[in-house]
Amino acid sequence: MPSATHIFAMAGPALCAALFGGQVLAAELKLRPVDEGARDPSFASFRAALLEAVRQRDVEFVVSRASPEIKLSFGGDVGRETFREGLEGMADWGGEPYWRELERVLELGGVFQGTRYFCTPYISCLDVPGCPDCDPYETMFTLSDHAVAHAAPDPDSRVVAELSHDVLKIDYDAEFAGDWTPVVLPDGSRGYVSGPDFRMSIDYRALFEKVDGRWRMTVFIAGD
Repeated sequence: MPSATHIFAMAGPALCAALFGGQVLAAELKLRPVDEGARDPSFASFRAALLEAVRQRDVEFVVSRASPEIKLSFGGDVGRETFREGLEGMADWGGEPYWRELERVLELGGVFQGTRYFCTPYISCLDVPGCPDCDPYETMFTLSDHAVAHAAPDPDSRVVAELSHDVLKIDYDAEFAGDWTPVVLPDGSRGYVSGPDFRMSIDYRALFEKVDGRWRMTVFIAGD
């Protein structure tokens, strides 16, 4: 069985679209939500308790459910004490935004990798049908049935597309503005997206492993 780190190394670059090298997509590409967590009652119970503790901002409980060697960055940040520092806001990358990312990752659902590993969120763990070679740095996933793209990086600007779990190409030829991301829409036109309805596969994700009958979070990481 591959290590947790190896699974994540495979997961990110495996995502998205064969046609992303061109200017437009030939067809709409979608990735519907997937959550296999209920398939294993022991994991379902573990995740439910962990999510509730995260919502309560219960540092001790959350840290106790992490592996002693939990991987937290690609720069050598590992271990429960480092994880605690992040949750308590003692690290410059931690605090309330860190809690919110962990909460979102647990809410989005994921998939089992064999019987010992659970990877979440699903957008970081699955190939998109017809899109085996996409660059994860160029891909934006729509997480909602009722998301919209705007004509400009302004919530009051014209809505140019209604989106439902669409896979979008990030438009690096356009101007970025704050939390808004320019994208190529399914019909080849351009727009801007922002907010919790949109996410990249290389944003925060988590991996869980069952060791000696107990589940532990072994990875909570962003980037590639």
